[in-house]
Amino acid sequence: MAQTFKYQTTGSSRLPRPFIPLTLRYKDRTVKIKALVDSGADFCMFDGELIYMLDIDLTKLEKINVNGVSGAATGYVAHIEIGVEGQFFPTPAVFSFDFSPDEFGGLAGQLGFFDTYIVEFNRKAMHVVLK
Repeated sequence: MAQTFKYQTTGSSRLPRPFIPLTLRYKDRTVKIKALVDSGADFCMFDGELIYMLDIDLTKLEKINVNGVSGAATGYVAHIEIGVEGQFFPTPAVFSFDFSPDEFGGLAGQLGFFDTYIVEFNRKAMHVVLK
């Protein structure tokens, strides 16, 4: 079943982009965020502050270095579940305190997200479709 989400603007940006609502779940804790669907991101990556909201023990997480357009960052890998409109799937996710999007909570990237969905971007119609 396909799910369609309209492109949105956020914060000071006037450029509509493919943001979708996600729910992050770890054990009995959930956090709702807005994430950018990013085909250029290797991982699903989220603001490090969300670790505390999900009550994840930072000292037990694998520490990795990630590189991207905005430079290098230290990240922590946690095995969580990501939900799109109530349908959850397990995935490793990277949380970084160096990645602090002021206007949204994270990126839905290749490992986990694009492994789960066929993603169609339609810039002309200003929507993203998940199948």
